[in-house]
Amino acid sequence: MSVTFEEAQRCPKCSTPGEVQNDEVRPGPNGSKLHVIRCMNERCSWYDTDWIVQLDPDGTVPVRDTAQPKSFPPFTGMTTEKAREQAALDDLRNRGG
Repeated sequence: MSVTFEEAQRCPKCSTPGEVQNDEVRPGPNGSKLHVIRCMNERCSWYDTDWIVQLDPDGTVPVRDTAQPKSFPPFTGMTTEKAREQAALDDLRNRGG
C-alpha cells in the first residue's frame, strides 16, 4: 500500500500541507529519498515540527505497517524504583551528603 507524496506531505496533526526542507533531502533505502517536511501552520500543535517522508524511485510513498504489536526483548536492567533511588543517592553525593 502506498500514498502520494502530496498526501504524505500533510501534517499528521492538522492536515495542512507541510513545507519541504529542500536542504535536508537525504538518500534512503533502495534508492529512495528521505524528505524532511515541516508544519508551518502556527495554530497547529506541531507548528515548526519536522517529520520524514520516504519517496521511492517510482514516485510512491510507502505506508508504515503500524498494526503489528511491538516486540521488544524483556529488559532486566534498572527499574523505575531503582532509578529513583540512584538519582537520590547521586543528588546526596553532589550536595556533599
